[in-house]
Amino acid sequence: MLRSREPEAAGPSVERDPLLSLTVLFLGLIAVGLFAAAILAVYTYSTPGVEAPLVIAISLGFGLVLAANLLGRAVREWRASR
Repeated sequence: MLRSREPEAAGPSVERDPLLSLTVLFLGLIAVGLFAAAILAVYTYSTPGVEAPLVIAISLGFGLVLAANLLGRAVREWRASR
């Protein structure tokens, strides 16, 4: 590959946040779960009992992701204030 004649500008250093990675992972899983719940709600007539536990699990997962992010933000604010 050809090198440019101008020196490369140093970009901002990106700090990797494990909470952000886990949030993206779990929100992706929640999206897949919601898609599965939508399919089960429309196309499954023989097992209507599977819909409620799935939606409850999705809601609990979203609540845990939200709580983890709020707790992480609170810890970062507390550390910055010290």
